[in-house]
Amino acid sequence: MKLKPLDDNGLKELQAQPLVAKLATTSPNGDVRISSLWYRAEPDGTFLINTFEDSAPVKNLRRNPRCSLLIDSRDWPYTGVHYWGTATVEGPNDDVAGIAAMFAPYVGSLEGATEYARTLIGYGTRVYIRFRPRRSATWDFRP
Repeated sequence: MKLKPLDDNGLKELQAQPLVAKLATTSPNGDVRISSLWYRAEPDGTFLINTFEDSAPVKNLRRNPRCSLLIDSRDWPYTGVHYWGTATVEGPNDDVAGIAAMFAPYVGSLEGATEYARTLIGYGTRVYIRFRPRRSATWDFRP
């Protein structure tokens, strides 16, 4: 049995939800590391992620930009997309306004996301990861 692919509208709906994406990177010893991260789909087809500069995904990507990104629904009937591509680490560092805008759908308000961004920056430098998909596979369990 082959699952039907997610159509363009379904894919846009999925990407617009505040879901936790899973970013797979490769560690120095070759192990795969999967990190759960908040993201934002960009108009140019890339995905923007914000995390700590000293995190494993950032360290891994600086050494090897090849990675994959999985975005899938939490509830039945499941939909999802698995992307393969590359990512780069970008600034600006500690961008309170940018982080807040990205996190607002997850937190529920821009004000709450701004406070959360400031709190996170207090724990360490925050940077962006820009994921650039090269190919993908989707699935759609909806009837």
